[in-house]
Amino acid sequence: MKRSNRKESRGRQLRPLKKLIAATLLGFGAMQAQADTLWDIYMQALDNDPQLAADRAAYHAGVEAKNQLRAPLLPQVNAFIEAKRRHQYDQLNQVAPIDVDPDENVDQLELVEFLTRTTGTTQDRTYNATLSQAIFDAPAWFGYQQGKKLTELATAEYSANQQDMMIRVATAYFDVLRAFDVLEAAVSEEKALAKQLEQTQQRFEVGLTAITDVYDSQAAYDSSVARRLTAQDSLLSNFDALSVLTGGYHDEVAPLVESFQVAPPVPADRADWVDFALANNFTLKASRLNAEAARYNARAAASEHLPTLTGSLSYNKFTRNGDVRERVMYENFPELEQDETFPLDLDNRESAAAISLNIPIYTGGLLSANRREARNLSFQAQDLRNLTERNTIQTTRTLHRAVVTDVSRVSARQQAVVSAKSALEATQAGYEVGTRNIVDVLLAQRTLFQSQTDYANALYDYILNTLSLKQVAGLLSPKDLQELDTMLNPTRHVSRVAEAGAAGPSK
Repeated sequence: MKRSNRKESRGRQLRPLKKLIAATLLGFGAMQAQADTLWDIYMQALDNDPQLAADRAAYHAGVEAKNQLRAPLLPQVNAFIEAKRRHQYDQLNQVAPIDVDPDENVDQLELVEFLTRTTGTTQDRTYNATLSQAIFDAPAWFGYQQGKKLTELATAEYSANQQDMMIRVATAYFDVLRAFDVLEAAVSEEKALAKQLEQTQQRFEVGLTAITDVYDSQAAYDSSVARRLTAQDSLLSNFDALSVLTGGYHDEVAPLVESFQVAPPVPADRADWVDFALANNFTLKASRLNAEAARYNARAAASEHLPTLTGSLSYNKFTRNGDVRERVMYENFPELEQDETFPLDLDNRESAAAISLNIPIYTGGLLSANRREARNLSFQAQDLRNLTERNTIQTTRTLHRAVVTDVSRVSARQQAVVSAKSALEATQAGYEVGTRNIVDVLLAQRTLFQSQTDYANALYDYILNTLSLKQVAGLLSPKDLQELDTMLNPTRHVSRVAEAGAAGPSK
């Protein structure tokens, strides 16, 4: 009865692993006709990556700085047209001496109160055109020089953003492959430890080993299940990261060919890479251009106290047409009332040529404050440029050392996998004859699968560090991704792992 219960327990423990293997095989069976490659992801990201789209919009906005700051130096033409319909109503009460009997030979003047009412409707037309041209404007000239640097700055920043996008695509893609290799190692470890647990339980049942060996095997197996679950979740998360770049859903990608070889950077001299970076790094170029733009801005602010000379031509035309009615009414003398309508036709034209000299004498300290602000902003930009240059040199040296180290590290990790396999086989053989205990076997198995994980990390670190070295040197281009794409194996697919069947063993 006791042996039967143990067999049932083993069956329950192995059931989740069987489900996982079945789900994994089902996932591989549902493969797409063609897995996505690195170049496929890059091409999709070019059209759909929101970060690159935002960078592209910022670039198109930034290149307008040259046109904006050149405008004050070019002729300014303005036109003004106004059409107006006027309704006039005026009423005036007055008292004046009036000849109340104009038919008599003798004037009979009396003070009479009378009302004058004027009404009318007219149509007004105003036409104005002005042409002005800066003859001498030092702030505008230095502003234009600043605008040219800002346009070049926008171009350098966009180039840096494009390279950054290539790194993001490569990182997301190879993180998927990294996560898959780690998951493969975790699944292999889980299968091996499940088999080891089963063998240990069988040996315990026939009295060949102690119960502590069963407990050790069970603990190692449980830990491997947790590692496999973590690796599976990491793979799904990294597949989802591809969707952030492309806006699409990805099920399968192509892995590296088994014959992929690492190679040291060319040229091998670290100083050459530093020279490349100082000459071509787009972030450093942008920092230098920003410093130059800030310097021209400081010169523009320092020139604001200078006089400006402007020439202008203007033309103005004004017309008014309509009728005006004037009515005069006398109190108690209706026979003297007058009512007349006057046609109105006014046409006024004026042209002028002028030269204006503007001299800022005192502006409440504004010009001095602007000058001090611009000068200190220029100092800040210069210091940031120096900082960027030093960081670029340091990053280039660090990445070059990393790539050189990665070449040796990949080789060492690969050999460590071979050595770990041999050590595991020897330890298992020793365990069979009683010279090694179960802890030694479990430790050897853990060492093997850790070596496999370390090898995968070293390989993908080498690829990404190589791309980052080219980026910091300003040499990264789509051609580098195309070359990496040829190192992928389209006949093999790295697929998502189904989430079903990922539960741990029942106790």
